[in-house]
Amino acid sequence: MHDDGAEIAIRTRKIMVDVLGLRLNPEDITDEISLYSPRIQLDSLTMLQLLLALEGEFDVQLDDEDVMEADLRTVGDLMQLIQRSVRDTSREGNA
Repeated sequence: MHDDGAEIAIRTRKIMVDVLGLRLNPEDITDEISLYSPRIQLDSLTMLQLLLALEGEFDVQLDDEDVMEADLRTVGDLMQLIQRSVRDTSREGNA
């Protein structure tokens, strides 16, 4: 499955709204917003729930080491992690 970055971002934002119960429209979630801001309110449990949902949505496996190295602070950081994981998984599938 091939996804471009824009589609991944749209799907990721929709999952964030659903999993985290955000009172935001997905298009209102910008890359600059802190994951720990009052608007997103991520904590360790909701981060785990979000990562599991994203793994299922994109059929990827997010290694703990990759998540730690990604230093997830903003929505943009999360997008980069997901895009990299999707790209790496699709490379492995084509290999």
